[in-house]
Amino acid sequence: MRTSSTAVSLAALTAAWAGVVAAAPAEASAGAPAAPACGAAGDKDFPLTTRIHGGPEDYPAGGEPRTWSLDLTNTTAEPCRDVHPVLVLADRDKVLQPGQIRAEFYDAGARLWRPVAFERTERDESVGVFEGPELQAAPKRPTPVLPAVPAFDGFAVPAGRTLTVPVRLAFGADTAPDEVTVSAAVVQRRGEDGDWVGESGAYRLTISPAGPGAADPEAEPVTPTDPPPDPAAPARPPSATPAPARPSAPAAADPDRPELASTGRQESAASAARSAALRLAPLAAALLATGATLIVLARRARRR
Repeated sequence: MRTSSTAVSLAALTAAWAGVVAAAPAEASAGAPAAPACGAAGDKDFPLTTRIHGGPEDYPAGGEPRTWSLDLTNTTAEPCRDVHPVLVLADRDKVLQPGQIRAEFYDAGARLWRPVAFERTERDESVGVFEGPELQAAPKRPTPVLPAVPAFDGFAVPAGRTLTVPVRLAFGADTAPDEVTVSAAVVQRRGEDGDWVGESGAYRLTISPAGPGAADPEAEPVTPTDPPPDPAAPARPPSATPAPARPSAPAAADPDRPELASTGRQESAASAARSAALRLAPLAAALLATGATLIVLARRARRR
């Protein structure tokens, strides 16, 4: 095993190596030929140069996965096979739990995203090996028959070439704000053994507080109860006779407001009319008397 003085700790490498060997198929442990070594055993430098790039700085807790890339460059004249990158996450406050990390890598050979399972080391780091089944969404009812997921045998990096692996990373909604350093070690599996063949520089990110309505990326999406309208369906014709409008109920009188109900207003108007008639009655009687006197005088004048 090559040694390095960079950020990846020996505990992280040991955990990663154990995970890669444990994932080896049964035929490898039964004496199958080991994969060709990646680089010469006496080389001081790693045969694979590894680089993380394209990642954002901010990761809201409970937010959508953010995508970045992991480059694996083979600096030798021979191909490197059975290559398994290993993500190592070290957080400032040492409170980040493996179950809060959501990571996936894209397997171009199988054309699917594979999840990365993390474990905690004795130095409070979270280590995840690029191994695992396909990440599948929750099945709908009735449960469909899912195809068999092919095993992952590691990446193959041709001589002098660079392989770029897309990676998606997110953190659960219950993750506390923190600062995290991500690095990648690269292990080549060789039967029941393995070799550390590369490591990346540090990728630093910040976990920000969960925003309002943040959802867990692993939570099952909510299915609406009513299906959306079909745009191809013909529009429903309007009804020939619209339904008659229902008469609105009269508003209830407010006892606290100085307003009369309809019957009160009618009684008040009648009372006012009677009062006016009583006031005008004497005047009307006087006018009638005056008119009668004038008529009598006119008749007397005609007789004379």
